Amino acid sequence: MNTSKEIFYISNLISLLRIFLLIPVSYLLLSDFTAQNTLIIILVLCMYLSDLLDGYLARKLGQVSELGKIIDPLADKISVIVISLILLYLDKIPLWFVSVVVIRDLLIFSFGIYLDKKKDIRLMSNYPGKIAVFSIGVIILFAVINNSYLLKLNYYLYFVSLILIFYSSYLYFKRFKKSLDYNNEL
Repeated sequence: MNTSKEIFYISNLISLLRIFLLIPVSYLLLSDFTAQNTLIIILVLCMYLSDLLDGYLARKLGQVSELGKIIDPLADKISVIVISLILLYLDKIPLWFVSVVVIRDLLIFSFGIYLDKKKDIRLMSNYPGKIAVFSIGVIILFAVINNSYLLKLNYYLYFVSLILIFYSSYLYFKRFKKSLDYNNEL
């Protein structure tokens, strides 16, 4: 892995930008939630769009890299966890939901590091996992918008998201176990 060159791939820079955007988003969320709403929404939308853009550009420009396979999901997990914890602190989303999201992300990240270090295997994200992350993003966005209708809609989204989280987690852990079993047979 030529990390020094890969870090400057446009897709990896976009993933890093997503992490750096957490600084103004966190500041604005904690400073004055209602007065900064529009700017927060714009920044959060930029973060979500950058998540779609980095993978697309990596494939389109032939810049898919091992570093990018680490930075992109790491940026997703850091972003979701930080914003979720702030919204929990602001009493905008429930503790049980944040707990499920954080525990799932930490487990998947830990298993991913284990497979990478011990077995030199990288598990790619699965489609239900991408939909789960999207649903979590919608919940976060609706909580930031702070509209009473959207907040009511969030109650239904919590349960849809929960189903997606558990299903995608099941698929991740099934692939994790299969990777361990396959590698032990070699």
